[in-house]
Amino acid sequence: MAVTVVLGLLCAESAVAQVVQTQAQAAERGAKESSAASGFGEDEAVLHALKHNPALRAFRKQRAVAEGEIVSASAIENPIAQLQLVHVQTGAQMGFAITLKWTPPQPVVYSAGRSAARAHLEQIQFEIAEKEWEVANQVRMAHSTLLTLVQQRVLYDQMLTLRKRMLELLKTRITHGAATRIELNMLQLSMLYAQRDLDDLLLKQTESQSQLHTLLGILSASPIQVRGPTAVQMEPSAIPDADSLAEQALSARPALKAAQSKIVQREQVLRSERAKRWPWFELSGRYRSTNSTNYPNEGLVGIEFPLPVLNWNSGPIKIAAAELDMEQSLAQAQFQTLKQAVYTAHAELQTRRSIVLRYQKEVLPIIADHEQLMELALKGGQLDLVALLSSEESALRAQKEYQEARLSFRRAWLALEAAVGSPLSEVGK
Repeated sequence: MAVTVVLGLLCAESAVAQVVQTQAQAAERGAKESSAASGFGEDEAVLHALKHNPALRAFRKQRAVAEGEIVSASAIENPIAQLQLVHVQTGAQMGFAITLKWTPPQPVVYSAGRSAARAHLEQIQFEIAEKEWEVANQVRMAHSTLLTLVQQRVLYDQMLTLRKRMLELLKTRITHGAATRIELNMLQLSMLYAQRDLDDLLLKQTESQSQLHTLLGILSASPIQVRGPTAVQMEPSAIPDADSLAEQALSARPALKAAQSKIVQREQVLRSERAKRWPWFELSGRYRSTNSTNYPNEGLVGIEFPLPVLNWNSGPIKIAAAELDMEQSLAQAQFQTLKQAVYTAHAELQTRRSIVLRYQKEVLPIIADHEQLMELALKGGQLDLVALLSSEESALRAQKEYQEARLSFRRAWLALEAAVGSPLSEVGK
């Protein structure tokens, strides 16, 4: 009876666990479907890419390889056993011999190998962090681009709607003899040009969608919906000092830390090669048994040393020293390149910021006045086609340039963050 009760409880517990697991999976699927339906925010897209980007997932596999190298470097060399049959030269007597050889690990070489393997693991971890930071910035840039294109599409849709209203009003004026057919033709041509620009915009959206699909690791023919602000609201805020950003980059960028780990590896290899020039021993032991009446058992213990009289391991030492010098030079070049990249990105961001602020201060008020005047002109039937089309083209171009200026500012902001290796809002904290 007790066994039956226990089995029943176990079955019930298993069923409950299965139900809970099924509900959790259903909730996770529902959350993913809800996110896909409502659209990805910028941070959500970054988290999704860090988890599902196929290139990033493949790149992370190198960590397991580096961990295996540590295990290999920590392993002690196995001894060698040898079994021999011995023929004794007195009649048909036979015997056997067992030989055991083992080379103990040389402390310096063993320690250097382990240290080099650990440094390689650190290098891989820093390179993975650098790759993750790069993917995150690419996702943010693609997300901002798509949001700007969506906003520009709304702008073109509004423009086409406005011109359709102008077309209907112009047709009414033609029936009353207040307009000519050439004016109608001009307006129709203007609508065709606007539709052409809209088609170009749709092609750009398709390209950006393809890029975002690849970054997020989503295989689907359906477009990815994005949501959120079209750009960061940091245009009026002050930009951190270029020197402080450069110092932050030198301490935060995983790429520089990976370069330092490479130097450590080369140092340990050089240390190992220098230690190998000194002789190291090999232990051996032998036992032999025969049917000889005089000496049936025989034992032998020995130690073996190489003689470094012809080869002092000079070649491998020279190669390791040259590789160390090369890695140090590459790290110095990377250091200078990174610092200059921060200065260049900082200068571009300042220029982009001044452009956006100028549009906000000078251009946007004029565009707002134009929209009000256009609405009053349409309501009052005051339609000077040439003037309206010209002003509408200027206003559209100004709005489009403003949106592109904000997108360029966002890209410059992300480029500076990519060079620094951390969000600009965290610099100086």
